Amino acid sequence: MIYDYQDQEGWVSVWVGSCTDGQALEQYLSTVYLEDGEDIEAYFLPENRERPCEEELRECFNGEFFNRFEYDFGLTFDEDFREAEVFPAATRDMAELLAPFSDSSGFLPAVKALSPAVLNALPACNTALILYGFRYDGSITEAARDGVRLRFLGAFPADE
Repeated sequence: MIYDYQDQEGWVSVWVGSCTDGQALEQYLSTVYLEDGEDIEAYFLPENRERPCEEELRECFNGEFFNRFEYDFGLTFDEDFREAEVFPAATRDMAELLAPFSDSSGFLPAVKALSPAVLNALPACNTALILYGFRYDGSITEAARDGVRLRFLGAFPADE
């Protein structure tokens, strides 16, 4: 089942990774509206045909629009509750990477509390994406397309 927005206030979902530049990230996160007669099937990948969320996403996009990030992670999101940034330098310190985001002080303690094994397994990252009021289940953990590689770090309670 794709994401349900009800009763998710007080949560943030965090993705980290690498990206060639801000334009590539914005393109990856943007919704594309299809031209009349344009076939949405070109956007759906054959290797994803058996995913539980595939039919639901087809219905959601309704042949009218497509969002690569939503498709890759099997979710939908409200752009009003999204922050994303590509930084000039990569770091392995997730607190440093996430500190510039709005309300980061509310969820950084939970990020810092991740096990060292999880944090040490992460590569150096120059990109982060935060969805506020969103508790992603992590069913799809990683995606890479067109110069963007994102890994789901987790859903964290966010003290306000």
